[in-house]
Amino acid sequence: MSRDLYSHELPIEITASRIYSNGGILNISGLIADGAVDELETEALSARSVGRRNALAVSDAAEGRGGNPDRAFTSAHAREMHWQLFSAPALVASLSRKCGLAATPTGGGSYSYYEQAGDFLGLHRDIVTCDLTLITCLRETGAGAGRGALLVYSRHMTEPLARARAAGRAAATQAAIGRGETVALLGGVVPHEVTAMHPGQERIISVMCYRIAVTGDSLA
Repeated sequence: MSRDLYSHELPIEITASRIYSNGGILNISGLIADGAVDELETEALSARSVGRRNALAVSDAAEGRGGNPDRAFTSAHAREMHWQLFSAPALVASLSRKCGLAATPTGGGSYSYYEQAGDFLGLHRDIVTCDLTLITCLRETGAGAGRGALLVYSRHMTEPLARARAAGRAAATQAAIGRGETVALLGGVVPHEVTAMHPGQERIISVMCYRIAVTGDSLA
């Protein structure tokens, strides 16, 4: 399989992993210390001044990874503190052990700001350099039932995105992430989206991508 497409025959390294058996997502408590969360939030707030607004009204309906999902939010490149934290050998080893996968950090990471009413990210799979995605919530205000949230389509990990779209949100599981909490997501495999923020709701997250090692690099 190419890394840019879903597959009915995923590598055994993925299908035998703990995160895959848990529906492509794992809550990982205690991975990031409270002090580090504070530092990440400070860095994210500083980076927001040079952030870029991402807005696309209509998705390209791509079936593979990446593509151009419909969206509306602000993003910014992460800085040195983010890279030092999420590329640290001890953290990478802990993440790999908890997920049951061999992971290697890729890229410098980013911050996403869902700060306006209606901000969202449409249904997609992550880009080819982001097999495993680590998401840490740095700020969450106005959260609650029926509010904007991360939805994960675990039953569609080996199916085209079109089937997840057709199934609708009733087929998804909501992943609640409060401030300081971290989730690992098989972002290149499991379809996911962020539903629209409500008035008064704000969420800032850090995002770090990792490549999964597989035999023969069949995902390359």
